Amino acid sequence: MRFPRAWFYVSATLLTLVFAYIPSRTLLAQTTSSDTTGADIKAQVDELNGQVKTKRNKIKELDTLISNYKNKIAQQEAAQASLENEILLLDNRILKKGLDIEQAKTESEALTLEINALTVQITALEKRMGLQKDLASELLRRVRVMDNVSPLEVLLTKQSLSAFFDRLNEVKRLESDLMDVLDRVKTAKQTLEADQQTRDKKRIALLEQKKTLQKEELVLEAEKNFKLSLAEQTKSKQSEFERILSELHEQQQATSDEITAVESRLKDKLDAVDEALARGDVLLNWPISPTRGITAKFHDPSYPFRNLFEHPGEDIRALVGTDVHAAAGGYVAWNKTGRMYGNYTMIVHPGNIATVYAHLSRFIAKPDTYVERGAVIGKSGGRPGDQGAGLSTGPHLHFEVRQNGIPVNPENFLSSIDAE
Repeated sequence: MRFPRAWFYVSATLLTLVFAYIPSRTLLAQTTSSDTTGADIKAQVDELNGQVKTKRNKIKELDTLISNYKNKIAQQEAAQASLENEILLLDNRILKKGLDIEQAKTESEALTLEINALTVQITALEKRMGLQKDLASELLRRVRVMDNVSPLEVLLTKQSLSAFFDRLNEVKRLESDLMDVLDRVKTAKQTLEADQQTRDKKRIALLEQKKTLQKEELVLEAEKNFKLSLAEQTKSKQSEFERILSELHEQQQATSDEITAVESRLKDKLDAVDEALARGDVLLNWPISPTRGITAKFHDPSYPFRNLFEHPGEDIRALVGTDVHAAAGGYVAWNKTGRMYGNYTMIVHPGNIATVYAHLSRFIAKPDTYVERGAVIGKSGGRPGDQGAGLSTGPHLHFEVRQNGIPVNPENFLSSIDAE
């Protein structure tokens, strides 16, 4: 039996319309059904936010404890200098620094939890956006299919004119649903971009917090080493503590006078060396690479003995036994050993400049000899308890620059750390 060609045409049209008339609300329901999992996501985010709140409350409690220790430290710094007071002061600084570290760790943990919560929300938004985009594509396809069906085709396949108007209404519903979905996609995209920016900012804040934590840990190590070094040098006797302070003040004055005497004696020799430095157009070299970090700067407010005297140089972290290089050409004025600086060398340069290298584990350059810029003059030390360590915060090189016998900021003469 052969069927007319028109019959196949009408049947194909019928199938097209059947699929086209599947309610678009069913498709919308498929995307909104993902909201059922939204409850799980909200619960997960709420749990993370609850943990964040706990961390923030802990940070507030630590703030109160830290403030109490700050007050104690301020009172002790104002008290008369004594070994007992300095030990107590160091103890309180160590306790405070421990709280600072705990606070920094808690802050890092809170930021990590906040980032995790944002990541959960972002992942859910991305998934929802994907579903909404798929729905928009399907709705758009159906609108086009129905737009391509002519009124004649509908009349040929429907028994009444009302069916024609049903088709028109369905097209309108599809178009309305399409616009609704597109609005949802736009809103979700804006929310997603805002959440991603917030997450990126928190990640940057987390990196900064980790840097702060590393710095606090270094300072805590220095405070502990300084207490150990102070106990080693004084043998827990007030008289030895007073001798150290007296030696320090005498040393600062004597050094200024001695530099003047050395410069006068070596005037002709100094004028002939390191002419670039004498002209003032070349920086000093770093005696040790500063890439391991600076533990104390010139007049550093965090220096453990800052209530007794200002820190007169730059402390450069270095393993014990690291080569120490002359910052510029000059004459070695002396190699000495003191209670404060331990083993230390001074080099006199042209232009009324002198450099000091302290806490050495070994001398290499000999006094009253000329050394070239960059020559190895000694080995670094500074480990508390080691011979020649002096009063030290740990393995490092203490480096000073003196102009006309007075300590000045070494950073005014050195290249930036970034350039190293």
